[in-house]
Amino acid sequence: MLLASLICVLLWGLGTRPLYKVQEVRIAETAREMLVSGDWLVPRYNGELRLQKPPLPYWLSAMSFKAFGVGAWQARVPAALAGLALVVLLWWWLQRRMSAEAAVQSVLVLTASYLTLRHFRSAEADALLLLFTAGACMLGHVLVSEKGGRGLRILFGLCLGLGFLSKGPAAIAIPLLALLAFALLERRAGRPPTSWCDLITVPAVLTMLVTGFAWYAWILIYLHDAGSAFFGRQVDETFISGNHAQPVWWYLARWFEFYAPWSVLIVPAALHALQRIRRGQEIPQIVRFCWVWLLATLLLLSATINKQTQYALLLAPAAAVVLGNYLATAEGRFRWLNRGLFLAFCLVAVGAAAWGVVGRNHGTAALPWLLISALAVVAAIAAGMRGAVLASWLVAVVSAVFFHFGEAHLSREAHKNAAQRLMQDHAAREPLFQFGEGGGDGALSFYAGKVVPVLSSSRLVERLAQHAPLWIVTEGNAVPVVPAGVEVVREAEVGDLVLLRLARP
Repeated sequence: MLLASLICVLLWGLGTRPLYKVQEVRIAETAREMLVSGDWLVPRYNGELRLQKPPLPYWLSAMSFKAFGVGAWQARVPAALAGLALVVLLWWWLQRRMSAEAAVQSVLVLTASYLTLRHFRSAEADALLLLFTAGACMLGHVLVSEKGGRGLRILFGLCLGLGFLSKGPAAIAIPLLALLAFALLERRAGRPPTSWCDLITVPAVLTMLVTGFAWYAWILIYLHDAGSAFFGRQVDETFISGNHAQPVWWYLARWFEFYAPWSVLIVPAALHALQRIRRGQEIPQIVRFCWVWLLATLLLLSATINKQTQYALLLAPAAAVVLGNYLATAEGRFRWLNRGLFLAFCLVAVGAAAWGVVGRNHGTAALPWLLISALAVVAAIAAGMRGAVLASWLVAVVSAVFFHFGEAHLSREAHKNAAQRLMQDHAAREPLFQFGEGGGDGALSFYAGKVVPVLSSSRLVERLAQHAPLWIVTEGNAVPVVPAGVEVVREAEVGDLVLLRLARP
């Protein structure tokens, strides 16, 4: 039942939103150009080299395009399947080491948090990074606490390598830091020592090096100057200068936004764990590891110069297990607190539904979603769900329904589909450029089905001498300065994008 619901949540309506977010567009357009050119080793974005990021997300999106055609939902399929694989992996890891209720609660928390709902349905690379980073943490925990065979060690190294090939060093740093901290804390507490010999093995290291670094080695050998420049710039932006610099406490300050609606439980979960420790009650080893994993990831992310919303996704699996275990084991005043929070959630949900139906005049559109919610709750009761699990199921269903409804009906601003609509009508214009600097807007190229090159103001005069007329897509306020005698005609305008025709009279 959980699996069927998860498939619906992740795959249903993947193409509702057009591609407009910069991170999504970069991957989708780079994958499209990779498929068209047949060059799968050297990524290009708007016709220019793009070596700033590892290639695995481009490869997977290009494979999806090859299998299903080029489109928005096809670009998002790899992330959705990564989310599905992560939940299955989490269930496999938990179901023998925790109670069934705690495992179910953890899966519900992971699946229906705002951040996971957003990024498991996005063409960005973060869902892939999370899958392999979390996979390495889970497999590493099994190896250092229960030992394992050679195949498990190779899988551990494979997760590290594929994680690095998804989005860089965080995929290696987080598992190793979390596992090292856990091993040291367990040894200090006098528990049976863990062994690193079952973790850092020759097969694991070789697998990690081949999968994670072979592409980088190839680029540095065959495109040495370009590769060194791009890789050096990425290291500088991430760890030194930071083009998204934020204060150290940024992730803590936004915790309640990122992990809504479950985020309010983190404080009582911590207090509950401390109470159990003071009473001499044992906290399950897997939960102890997840607390260490959560705090190690938070420490590493907070110490990094660059801080962005999608990076906080790396906290999700450990947080889900911590909160899921708390929901399953809360007793006394903590149970009463959870009931009060559940009642508050129900009141907020009813108020939000009333606002959407009455205040925003979405009554007709909301009826199918309300029916889906009711059917999901009836199915859960019929399946035997009771108590805290049923309450969490209701919270998860309502959160997912609100997310889907908002995605389909409440976020249709004109600028989000401007590139799609403009290129549907005018992609045949030749020569067609986009005016600006840098990499430009890849959504124009993606929806045009061809590269729409960026034309800077310094090269405009040269292009006008070669081609007349020519067409330029620009944002409404960024009108290029043209030489005397050149006529500028606004041929079309969609959202904040304008198509200009430049010609001599």
